[in-house]
Amino acid sequence: MNSTSTCVAAVSYLPTIMTYITSVINQEPDTKQPAQLQDGEHFDFIVVGAGSAGCVVANRLSEVADWSVLLLEAGGEEPGRMDWAYKTQKQTTSCGGNECYWPRGKVLGGSSSINAMIYNRGNSHDYNHWAEKGNVGWSYEEVLPYFKKSENNIDPDIANNTKYHSVGGYLSVGRFPYEERNAKTIYEAFKEIGYDGIDFNTETHSGVMSVQATQENGERRSTNRAFLEPIRNTRRNLKVVTGVRVTKVLIHAENKTAYGVQYAFEGNRNATGKVFAKKEVIISAGTINSPQLLMLSGIGPKESLAPLGIPIIKDLKVGQNLQDHFTAPGVFFSLNEDARVMPSNEDILIDSLRYSFSRRDSPWASIAACKTVAKINSRYANKLIDNPDIQFIFTTKSSHDEMIMPFCYYDQIIVNPLILRPKSRGYLTINTTDPFSQPLIYPNYFKEPEDIDVILESYKVAVELGKTKALTDAGFKVNASFLPRREDFLSGTSPLWGPEAVYTLHHQSGTCKMGPKKDAAAIVDPQLKVHGVEGLRVADASIMPYITSGNTNAPCIMIGEKVSDIIKQAWGQ
Repeated sequence: MNSTSTCVAAVSYLPTIMTYITSVINQEPDTKQPAQLQDGEHFDFIVVGAGSAGCVVANRLSEVADWSVLLLEAGGEEPGRMDWAYKTQKQTTSCGGNECYWPRGKVLGGSSSINAMIYNRGNSHDYNHWAEKGNVGWSYEEVLPYFKKSENNIDPDIANNTKYHSVGGYLSVGRFPYEERNAKTIYEAFKEIGYDGIDFNTETHSGVMSVQATQENGERRSTNRAFLEPIRNTRRNLKVVTGVRVTKVLIHAENKTAYGVQYAFEGNRNATGKVFAKKEVIISAGTINSPQLLMLSGIGPKESLAPLGIPIIKDLKVGQNLQDHFTAPGVFFSLNEDARVMPSNEDILIDSLRYSFSRRDSPWASIAACKTVAKINSRYANKLIDNPDIQFIFTTKSSHDEMIMPFCYYDQIIVNPLILRPKSRGYLTINTTDPFSQPLIYPNYFKEPEDIDVILESYKVAVELGKTKALTDAGFKVNASFLPRREDFLSGTSPLWGPEAVYTLHHQSGTCKMGPKKDAAAIVDPQLKVHGVEGLRVADASIMPYITSGNTNAPCIMIGEKVSDIIKQAWGQ
């Protein structure tokens, strides 16, 4: 893993680590002992995966007191061991020709428990595009109520815009309480080059924002903490079981109807069982696990499953259409002494104590320079609509040992552009019937030349940003000496460009594509029902036909809200 991707990972994990430390200090009682699972139990609904969408689905379905709901999670309680630690197959276009590390949340809350917490709904045009492709009910106007349904916006200036925001939902959303000075400087620099301060979760998408995040008072609000913890011990009709991996969806071969799942315990893989669904099975296992589970259950490409001896239930293009936001960093800002955030060991200790005892007013209650995000237009963007094609995030780097020094202390800032709507598509497949083996993942970063063109454009903007008065006066110095020509990027001759530098920004999606029946690549219909199979739905980032223009956690939560209403309506509630 290169230093920048390590830094991105640190942004994701440190608030989780600090939540754990705080819980120990505050002596929070353990009231979340996992329920026991009995072989042969029956439930109305079985939800597979307690991630960004699955926690929402379990909450909303269990609102119906007459329905019994089982939520199964392979990981454990939050915090704890959290990572599926996927590795991609080696490709020449990424990670120096080696495997790429793809962390995904294996824990209650899924990746909402390990991500950077940025609350980014995407662009209204994303959802209108989904609807234009035959996904009835998924236009922006139709999904907006589901974003608002979850939301408890804690920033009054934003919450007051009630057309787009709301209060009172399960999910707290707000700016980080700690004011990071360099994040504010970057914010002002973007304004200097013509990008106004905006709320990109409204109708305006081009501009710069001090982001809102799924946090409250400096503490992460995963979907576990937001949607499960408030109701887990009070709803008798909801059963949450951790440490259980679903290995197969049980489907009647004759009428192609799902009727339950087969499982094994993570701690004892020889201990297996079956549980049964009287109404539906909902798979919310994520972009990697959901297609893997479908293929193990006989739903997938015939040419992949037949050689493994898996009986074919439905021949669908499961695992195709893999999309991701990826980057190749190349512009570094070195900081002078005034701009560096490199305190003494004593000050670091004070900051940690402030985090634990003084309601999170500390650098540890933030994501450093990452809290400033900008969305801009390259010359390839459609100028007729407000639909920027590049997002800038900023990561930090310390000249000290980055595995020891918390990411909020740094002496360099790195520009990380991501292509909001990449053309390149990857895929994943399986080569074994062992459900505990990882699937084969081929991301295909920069497979399409247009993606290279867009990212090269983004660095011109980054250099322009580095020349602003706001940054130069604050002690930022742009290092543009490594900016390549297009052929340098393709050849990978620069140590900061090409294959060595390309890595994920953790927004994998699209492998169980949503689309109407006429779409030969679609796996689920607009009701998120698997084509040709009754009683089985998929609800997570894998159903996105096209990746949303930004971080994907908020859209996954919306998907969980929307499918819950779809299911309730289907069953007369």
